[in-house]
Amino acid sequence: MLKLILKRTVKSGLIGGKKFEMAARVESDQDLVSLFKGYPDELVMAFKSTFADKNTAMKRSELVRGAKFSSASLNEMIELEDRVLAAFDQLKRMISIIEANDVDVTFEG
Repeated sequence: MLKLILKRTVKSGLIGGKKFEMAARVESDQDLVSLFKGYPDELVMAFKSTFADKNTAMKRSELVRGAKFSSASLNEMIELEDRVLAAFDQLKRMISIIEANDVDVTFEG
């Protein structure tokens, strides 16, 4: 079983504002480090925020062992959470490709 664990934290800022933090990590019954041994540690997330002048990237290994992010607004936090969910989907697809090994795949529109 593969699970994405997100932990959100809201902290008070220095001037009375709020600061948002999120930790993300994957839990699995499977040894993902061994599964990806020999494969490059590819990006599963890379984007420029719509709400802040900030670029964010995360490699597969960071998602597996745990990554922390901070944001200055709720909108930025929601955007980041959406991107982490997409990164989790990307990781699941990577796993299915490795596990399937050689297989023919057909997509229909």
